[in-house]
Amino acid sequence: MARTLILGAGFGGLTVATELRRLLGEGHEVVLVDRRERFFMGLRKLWEVVGIGTMDEGSRPRELLAERGIRFRQGRVTAIDPGQRAASIEGETVDADHLVIALGAEPRSDLVPGLGEHGFDAWARPSIPRLRDALEAFDGGRLAIVIAGVPYKCPPAPYELTMLLDEWLRERGLRDRTELSVSTMQPILLPNAGKEGSAWIGEQLASRGIAHAAGRKVERVEEGRVVFAEGELEFDLLIGVPPHRPPAVVEDSGLTGEFGWIGVDQETLETGRDGVFAIGDVTQIKLANGLPMPKAGIIAELEGARVAAAIAAQLSGDPPPPPFDGSGYCFIEMGKSTASLVEGEFFAEPEPSVVVREPSASHAEEKHRFEAERLERWFGG
Repeated sequence: MARTLILGAGFGGLTVATELRRLLGEGHEVVLVDRRERFFMGLRKLWEVVGIGTMDEGSRPRELLAERGIRFRQGRVTAIDPGQRAASIEGETVDADHLVIALGAEPRSDLVPGLGEHGFDAWARPSIPRLRDALEAFDGGRLAIVIAGVPYKCPPAPYELTMLLDEWLRERGLRDRTELSVSTMQPILLPNAGKEGSAWIGEQLASRGIAHAAGRKVERVEEGRVVFAEGELEFDLLIGVPPHRPPAVVEDSGLTGEFGWIGVDQETLETGRDGVFAIGDVTQIKLANGLPMPKAGIIAELEGARVAAAIAAQLSGDPPPPPFDGSGYCFIEMGKSTASLVEGEFFAEPEPSVVVREPSASHAEEKHRFEAERLERWFGG
């Protein structure tokens, strides 16, 4: 029996596993590995920070995948052998006919001096309860969100968080005595959305009285102060967005290129090693304008669907599926009950083509359905 080994059970890995089971049935063994017992979407972290919902409400045990005919193996991947299409899980080697690497990217506050000591990382699950407690105790002052490194997961999320916090502060009567700001080291607020998209984000922030700045490179964080290459920012409460990096086991695999990411063919997601694919945040795909493909769950999902279709076609002797076209979308929350929709054709030349739809309640409802539909698709009702 042929076997596909999938490392990482996030958006991409879950999609490959469930699509392979749908396309190939019980005659193909699907092994899915992740070190965490439960899955939840990153959006849940922001929702818990501002009290929209909790991470637990949106989490599902990955062991439910057994009911889908998927063999879930909980454990840490300790080595990857692309030549043998194999991996070591807690020291035990598992090989396969096809190997899919979907191990994601990890927030690394340690790469920014002082960030972990003096700021909260809303991208790391263990930090969320402490941040929630700090916000509950907040009684006004300087509240800063600082993008301190790139790349990071979900490019619009810091701006979503800022606008959600604006609404949260207003509901508590704290907004008029809070200086709320967001800054990024990038040259414009949201490079993946282009100049027009970044200007639109800036307008949304300005309409809420939120100070914002681009091109502010963080050198270090001290108690109550962010020191930039030029200037500084004082704060009473700091939420930092750290740079993300691939897991160390990926860097040791021999598959990585620039900055430790896995380079892949943008149309097939192949790594250059026979039968080995990589998808999602662990990869780097350079776009026509030199920027990398956004690290977002929907991108990993769409890449995963293409890889599953390619593996199924190979095993069935069918023609390969259409190439991955680089299209994606996301919802940007502007508050609890309104969101905008961003649609991008990221492989367009000479620059990605990005359209931002006006905020509406229906887009906010669609974002909640987005989560619910995928949880049911992957784990059952």
